[in-house]
Amino acid sequence: MKNTCFIILLLLGSISSACAQFIGFEDGVPEAFKISGKGELKASSLFYKEGESSLEWDFQPGSALNVQISPLSLNAKKEKQFGITLWIYNEKPQQDSIRFEFLNKAGEVSYWFSYHLQAAGWRACWISFEYMKGGKNDKNIVAYRLVAPNRKGRIFLDRLTFPEKKMNLRTTPDQQLPSNNGLSNRDLWHWCLVWKWEQQSYDVPLASKLTGRQKKELKTIEQRLTDFLEVKKAPQGQINAAYKTFEKAAITPSVAGTGFVGTPIVAPDEQDKKKGEMSWNDIETMLSGFAYDAYYNQNETSKKNYFTVFDYAIDQGFAYGSGMGTNHHYGYQIRKIYTTAWLIRDLIYKHPHRDAYLSTLRFWAALQETRQPCPPVRDELLDSWHTLLMAKFISAMMFPDAREQEQALNGLSRWLSSSLRYTPGTIGGIKVDGTTFHHGGFYPGYTTGVLATVGQFIAFTNGTSFELTKEARQHMKSAFIAMRNYCNLYEWGIGISGRHPFGGKMGSDDIEAFANIALSGDLSDQGNTFDRGLAADYLRLVRNEDTPNARFFKKEGVQPAQAPQGFFVYNYGSAGIFRRADWMVTLKGYTTDVWGSEIYVKDNRYGRYQSYGSVQIMGKGNPVSRAGSGFVQEGWDWNRLPGTTTIHLPFELLDSPLKGTTMAHSKENFSGSSSLEGKNGMFAMKLMERDYKNFTPDFVARKSVFCFDNRMICLGTGITNSNADYPTETTLFQTKYNGVDSKVGDDNYWLHDGYDNYYHVVDGTVRSQVAEQESRHEKTRAVTKGKFSSAWIEHGKAPKDGTYEYMVLIQPSATDLDEVRKTPTYEVLQRNQTAHVVYDKKTGITAYAAFETYRPDGDKLISTIPAETMVMYMREPDKGIRLSVCDPNLNIKEKAYTTKESSRPIRKKIRLKGHWTLTVPMENIQLEQQGENTVLTVTCQHGQPVEMLMHEK
Repeated sequence: MKNTCFIILLLLGSISSACAQFIGFEDGVPEAFKISGKGELKASSLFYKEGESSLEWDFQPGSALNVQISPLSLNAKKEKQFGITLWIYNEKPQQDSIRFEFLNKAGEVSYWFSYHLQAAGWRACWISFEYMKGGKNDKNIVAYRLVAPNRKGRIFLDRLTFPEKKMNLRTTPDQQLPSNNGLSNRDLWHWCLVWKWEQQSYDVPLASKLTGRQKKELKTIEQRLTDFLEVKKAPQGQINAAYKTFEKAAITPSVAGTGFVGTPIVAPDEQDKKKGEMSWNDIETMLSGFAYDAYYNQNETSKKNYFTVFDYAIDQGFAYGSGMGTNHHYGYQIRKIYTTAWLIRDLIYKHPHRDAYLSTLRFWAALQETRQPCPPVRDELLDSWHTLLMAKFISAMMFPDAREQEQALNGLSRWLSSSLRYTPGTIGGIKVDGTTFHHGGFYPGYTTGVLATVGQFIAFTNGTSFELTKEARQHMKSAFIAMRNYCNLYEWGIGISGRHPFGGKMGSDDIEAFANIALSGDLSDQGNTFDRGLAADYLRLVRNEDTPNARFFKKEGVQPAQAPQGFFVYNYGSAGIFRRADWMVTLKGYTTDVWGSEIYVKDNRYGRYQSYGSVQIMGKGNPVSRAGSGFVQEGWDWNRLPGTTTIHLPFELLDSPLKGTTMAHSKENFSGSSSLEGKNGMFAMKLMERDYKNFTPDFVARKSVFCFDNRMICLGTGITNSNADYPTETTLFQTKYNGVDSKVGDDNYWLHDGYDNYYHVVDGTVRSQVAEQESRHEKTRAVTKGKFSSAWIEHGKAPKDGTYEYMVLIQPSATDLDEVRKTPTYEVLQRNQTAHVVYDKKTGITAYAAFETYRPDGDKLISTIPAETMVMYMREPDKGIRLSVCDPNLNIKEKAYTTKESSRPIRKKIRLKGHWTLTVPMENIQLEQQGENTVLTVTCQHGQPVEMLMHEK
């Protein structure tokens, strides 16, 4: 009977259709909205989520709200993209549902879903056709209806769009729509899983009674947390901001007797700031400001306002079980809600709505995820650690029942320890080489903050049964040591900067974390009460600042560490770090598994060339910094990052051609670094450009850098492309002009960058200039200007098999410079498409970058090196040799934005002249005598060099 009535309704020509538009119900009930059965529709100001009115539907059993639409024809693509979005206000929790049905011409239901009414307040209803139920056979939709539950009641609808033609990609399942989104089934996903995790139960048992030790430990942790979060006085600026935002919010109890009206609070994805709508950061502003005022000043008005705001936030959808349509990346905007809730926890405990507040805090902290250990392939860990770990910790500590505190903290500590395992592939987390991954790549910009937050947790739980496992802390230490190595003093190179080319550094909280983890135990297993190595690093980084931890370490006889020295291999980032004295060089390439740069719509628009073999020296400033070393954005020519071989494009062509994110991977896998003894090293890459708009897909080159003491030998061959409009060049340096001439005497082939680094060009046409440059800002595209000293090697337009050779002398003494200018310190043994081979006379190291299978004539040791292999060796005093072999290829099978597939082993067979044996047997090395030669088989993995000592039989 219901379907028949509905078909008649559709045939009434006087009824207009509801087009795909946003409906706020400010103009009353739209003509297309009709009731069947008993019930009533009317515009209402009792509650609203937009404007000042909503659609009130009073229903009885058998009632339906019918909506006629313009015919909608779906296909597989539109099923994924199209859907419905609205907000629904329910006054009282119920154990039933509203059923949404979408009908064809015959009045049959093609798609349907149930919207649960278990919560009171505003809740989002966002769902695409893909995640609805139903036969879905007839994809031609002419109407939809809401079917009432079998009782008398009412709901309010607002912010309705149907059909929504581009559903949010991160639509979030929640208590209302638990099976809503396919993202909840993605094993690598992080955001939008709060409701899925809510279904988990603790496998950590709830203690029937706590021991005296457990009670004491919880009290110790409580005090540590309070000491950390307390400030000397209330921050008046934040209090003022809370009152200003509260006035704008205009929160008023609804005349309905329950709930509120006021400025709508929605997720940022649908927030209309021009209308004055609010989001999570506004909740944070109000709650944190009022909490500070209540705690420090005992202000009664602020106490009252705090709970009014919290009640309103819950009523608006920031509540337990609510996804607010989409709740991704919200951690950044709610952190102070938690830190200030801790300060006024006693007031919260005494409030009649305590359980609602605490359940909201726990839910949005995603504490429920920690009821089980962290899965081994969980992605996006850096976001979780950085933005939600403190929220999780405070939520765990805010259970009024100490037994539940103990259970939650136990679960959190176990989850965090298990999340700190070395993660496989390119998913987020810490890699075996200490690099930290986010967005499928090595990303220091997200590592800062993470180190601080995990370090804080370590400090809170140190010496208790809740501390992280030793293995987890050792993994964290490897990330700390890596960051120490690739930062100078606090900043990293442009090549590894992600989408923030001139930004990012270690902050004071990150530095303090060195002390926190050092105090958690001797992770070097040397029998000390704390880790003296990390303590020394801390003293170096904290410099002259007088901190409690600095005083303690000095009292214990710890001296500040020297700057890291040596060559460090980070092939999960296709990178090498070369250091001596107080200078650092960042070498950077990219592969099929490692993206070259991260470009967003408003970030790093011109950063395409970051990994085209960059060789950036940071060695000046007090402390050493990018700016102090001559690298500033104003006037920076984005085509000329030192060391890179590039096509010099106008900025409109260098600007990213893609609408969204550009994270170009190479089609080559030979790019990365290797080392010998951790002191000296090399970098090599097969450079190729991708086939994107304004790119040159046949642009290729083979590049290498050999690093010995304070010298770098840079070689290039096979530089080829068909771009006849713009010149190809290899940049020696580009630094902010500081008044120092780039010429060294009258020699055009010796140049100086103004920062005590010297460049000697052996092969290549050199160009240099000091010029006022006009550039573009990487975010805004605004014009910037600055004066720079630059030098480069010209390869011409559309070069074919171009080459170069130059040496860089880093901060030499006058004697050193004079000596090197008189007598060459190295010999290039081969420089072609097959291999780049260099012998360094001072260290006695011979280094090979074999791009193809290499069979040298006249080599005293090497008979054959397989393609895409780096080898370094030197003679030892006892007539033995020290040799390293590296294939920087991570050898990951799946090529995707992120993958959980692990790096696979690669076997390399190197033929040596003579009969050799290992001084110490190694599992990943086999030797086989073949005639007058020895076949050395090395198993490489994770892009790490394999080093060995051998002697002749």
